[in-house]
Amino acid sequence: MSSSPSESQTEILSTEDCWKYLQASYIGRLAVINGAAPEIFPVNFMVVGETVVFRTAPGTKLRALLTGAAVAFETDGLNAYSTEVWSVVVKGQPGPFEGDPGSLRDAGPDREPWQPGLKEHLVQINPAEVSGRRFAVSPRSRWWPPQDFSADWT
Repeated sequence: MSSSPSESQTEILSTEDCWKYLQASYIGRLAVINGAAPEIFPVNFMVVGETVVFRTAPGTKLRALLTGAAVAFETDGLNAYSTEVWSVVVKGQPGPFEGDPGSLRDAGPDREPWQPGLKEHLVQINPAEVSGRRFAVSPRSRWWPPQDFSADWT
């Protein structure tokens, strides 16, 4: 990020603010390691206590979760005027949901998986780290014309 005074400053969110953003959200991305390769899956989720909870079906995502390897989960959004964006990342250990099933109704009574099919595995992420940031959106003119970054990759 540039240190130019005209650039917007990134605000590091408190853990409390991160959880508020998480509670107000319902879709995010789950990053897992599948063998030696990273995979990212969109998931709709809810917050129960201080855990991220989602449903999944058997497949690549569940196989990766069952290895017990740490995962990362990210959700982001913008304010109503599209002038400010935020991002929250949760890193931690996946495991079966251990909470009271009634807490799921309280946390998100209208939350249902978007993709059809039976999602019989209820997973929670037990966070080891929760972090977030918020910043003002740069004017669109800052993104055009495209810059040549090829020298950065050599």
